[in-house]
Amino acid sequence: MLLQAPALAGSLTGTATYRERIALPRDAVFEAVLIDAALADAPARELGRVRLQPAGQPPFRFSIPYRDSDVTPGGRYTVRATVRQGDRLLFTTDTFTPVLTGGPSQPLDLVMVPVGSRRPPAPRSPLGHLPASWRGDLPAASGTTRWQVDLAPSGSFQLRQTFLDRPAPNQFDDIGRWLLEPGGQRLVLQGGREAPLFFQPVGGGAQLRKLNLQGQPIQSRHHDLLQRLPAAEPIEPRLHLLGMFSYQADAARIRLCATGASLPVAMEGDYRRLEQAYLKALPAGGAGRPLLVNLEGLIANRPSAEPGRAPERSLVVERFVGVHPGKGCPQAPPTAPTRAPLARPELRGTLWRLQALQDGNTPTLRKPPGKAAELQLAANSERVSGSGGCNRLMGGFQLDGEQVRFSRLASTQMACEPAAMAFERRFVDALAQVRRFSIDKQNLLLQNAQGRKLLLFRAMP
Repeated sequence: MLLQAPALAGSLTGTATYRERIALPRDAVFEAVLIDAALADAPARELGRVRLQPAGQPPFRFSIPYRDSDVTPGGRYTVRATVRQGDRLLFTTDTFTPVLTGGPSQPLDLVMVPVGSRRPPAPRSPLGHLPASWRGDLPAASGTTRWQVDLAPSGSFQLRQTFLDRPAPNQFDDIGRWLLEPGGQRLVLQGGREAPLFFQPVGGGAQLRKLNLQGQPIQSRHHDLLQRLPAAEPIEPRLHLLGMFSYQADAARIRLCATGASLPVAMEGDYRRLEQAYLKALPAGGAGRPLLVNLEGLIANRPSAEPGRAPERSLVVERFVGVHPGKGCPQAPPTAPTRAPLARPELRGTLWRLQALQDGNTPTLRKPPGKAAELQLAANSERVSGSGGCNRLMGGFQLDGEQVRFSRLASTQMACEPAAMAFERRFVDALAQVRRFSIDKQNLLLQNAQGRKLLLFRAMP
């Protein structure tokens, strides 16, 4: 009796984007389709499809499953990506991208174009020519903060905040995607923070005005402008990163989850630990397959692997953290997330909203006087972010069983009502004293080393 071999399954991963800096409507749908285009005079045969509904905003990360039995040596295969709103086609790929050519599969980078090529010339961007850098010293609640924003025409940004009146470590970097809202009145930076940052282009991109957390002008007489530098001077950001790492033929690359950029990985620092863990985690026959990794790294110029070429932007692994087989980059949350009942929340990855703060030695817990104060411990790094009810907070944490400690806490520069500012200072002081935590149903209680209650939070959907 003959036994039929099981059908083997593969997948194609990649990202798709478009160069136009416009926001998609809420009901837009993204699709990526793997097709067999071997017969020029016959309809293309579909081998796999993936749909994102709602699409959200670019870049769109996808993974198309297919059956190995549908793929034949010498075949002609490609991936087509589209964005639609109802029956209206908004964006599509217009070039043939060969895939499944017999070698190890690399992540795809697809660029879509708007449908309808005969369009009026685009007006000058409110940001001016890119790439560009803006820098400025803005007043902060506890001193002065130096901001630098780097924008690339691909839609990625780099951000650095340096707290000039504090001892090191006083520098915090971020990367992500930028978007210019319709009308060009607001620049939105969405990176590793739990909330976006807003700026307003001024003078055709000669300046960027810092806006508040709601995207509105800051009601203050203090300086709020970043000045455009004569030429782009991109920072070399140092931060925790997630990315799809691959290694083959003595070459290593990573596609960053935050920006979609594909970078070579320098073979220095903690690189060897990353490579060894990656090779150990690869499934049989999966040579060159991208795997999700997280690490602490530096993005900087390094000599090109090809002789005679200029140095190129590369990733330097300063501390390898982990590899996660079977997982991909986290998808961006939908525009209007549904609110579902929460199971028992985890400490990490949950947005915690402050309900009460212990005041001195009195047993009474007092509620915040103004906007809600919030806290979120990252799921895949030792970074904490949140809000004190006025300013954005950021820093690090260490976790050991039921013990937790916050460190290197810093904040942004907004000025609020005196009562809110005073409460925020008490909030930050209390966080610095935290040593233990406990979770009961939807509540998080933070205590000091002696077990005294300091802060009470509730999990948000």
